[in-house]
Amino acid sequence: MSVMNSVTEILYSKVFTNQNLLENILSYLSDDFKKNLDVRLVNKSINNTFLRLIRRNHRKMKIEYVCERKEREKTSKDFIYINYRKVKTQDVLGYFIFLNTAVGAKIEKITTRRLWMLKNEFMLRLHDLIHSQLIGCNGTHIESLIGLEEACDGCVKCSNIAKKCLEYGPLRFSTLQTMTYSKNYKKLHVTDKLFEDIAEYCISKSKNKEECFKELDKTILPVISCDTLSIWINETRVFPDEVEGLEYDHRHMPREVIDMILRKWSVKSIQLNMIYFTNEGMCSVDWLQYDYFTRVRLNDPYFKTQKSPDLKFTNVDVEMSDSIYCVRDLGVRYPKYKSPRGYDNFIPNIRRLFPTDKISMDLSHWCCIANDDIEKKMSTILYVVSMEQPQNLIVDIKFFVESAIVKKLNEETKKEELFGIAPKYNFRKHCLQCYKKSLPFEVKLGPDAFDSEKWIGRRFQVEDTFNQFNFNLDVYIKEKELEDVFNEKLLQEYPNSFVGLFYN
Repeated sequence: MSVMNSVTEILYSKVFTNQNLLENILSYLSDDFKKNLDVRLVNKSINNTFLRLIRRNHRKMKIEYVCERKEREKTSKDFIYINYRKVKTQDVLGYFIFLNTAVGAKIEKITTRRLWMLKNEFMLRLHDLIHSQLIGCNGTHIESLIGLEEACDGCVKCSNIAKKCLEYGPLRFSTLQTMTYSKNYKKLHVTDKLFEDIAEYCISKSKNKEECFKELDKTILPVISCDTLSIWINETRVFPDEVEGLEYDHRHMPREVIDMILRKWSVKSIQLNMIYFTNEGMCSVDWLQYDYFTRVRLNDPYFKTQKSPDLKFTNVDVEMSDSIYCVRDLGVRYPKYKSPRGYDNFIPNIRRLFPTDKISMDLSHWCCIANDDIEKKMSTILYVVSMEQPQNLIVDIKFFVESAIVKKLNEETKKEELFGIAPKYNFRKHCLQCYKKSLPFEVKLGPDAFDSEKWIGRRFQVEDTFNQFNFNLDVYIKEKELEDVFNEKLLQEYPNSFVGLFYN
């Protein structure tokens, strides 16, 4: 063997036994592993590293169907998205078998979304494949399963897996009835429809209000507990026989059912998940025919909502990535829409239903993004946050804007101007950043993957030292849009503008 060949073999050996180096080499490939299966043929080391990366990237799986509700019948049903990449329905079985056999994936978290909008036959088949190929009979590795009961309405397979998870839901009533075991959940997901189902079940088992509340006490058991209760609230639910005018409103929830769950399950923190629509779009109305339960809504005038003096939560997180109406109308004092939901009482009602000294809100990064004067929008948000003159409260809001919100064309001079920020907003110099994936609902053919974009943010703060109130508004703009707005001459002319603050 020549010296040259010997040196070459030594170099090859060093490369193919260095896992970090191999991972770095494979990182230059497309992150869609289906397009790179041929690299497995290079050698055993490359194959092992390739499979290890797939295992790592599939510890968490998101399986979803993307469709705007009004376009449901027009949208193709021959693909879904798995981990934000399009997969044809006929390829799903092979995908899951490959993960289960060749890869040996140990999946810890599965989130499904809107599978109920698929054709019924494929939806049920997909539900069973998730159990058989991804979770397995024993569910040894699964720690979190979210959304799958939307496909089965609470089957035995799902309720059995619920016993093994640290995070589960949203619960159907049938699954709730099986929870007679002792367990602490990291997070449980419930829906506003579940609250109605519980109320109506208790009413059906009783002859009067006293018996109803005894039944409620037996239905919500203290054997389970959860650190965080995530409440999914559907923004577009309707009554069976819609009364004109009510279609513009939010829906009532039975207060005593909510309070009983919060107490019996020893809930420490709350998450409110505002969702434009779910498969539970029809309200249950029988419980409304009785005066047993107090009716509450998050958009009622806040003075109508009684405070809960014996409850206290470490924090309330509000998630609006799937919201349209709440994220649109939050802080809108003079709505220009025909169907305002009136969310100007949103934060005061949260504090009365779920007493806390800390509220955080993550507004949508793709729907109803602010595109007006940034100062005006910040002021309306500040109004809704402070309308009750809150005491001992910290509010953090992550707020996304378009580039148009930070500049305008002066009609008289025909020159561009940059919007400034009022002095009441104390500017914090440290730069924030986050990455967001998004895909519009109005997708029919569907791109190959969700867009992933970098957002750059700055923190603005309003403090009320008398009431010990602290409001932090983190304003984010897409990095590439910020670069498009950049104009050195304009920045020199408007040094205190919103854009200028990013370059200070």
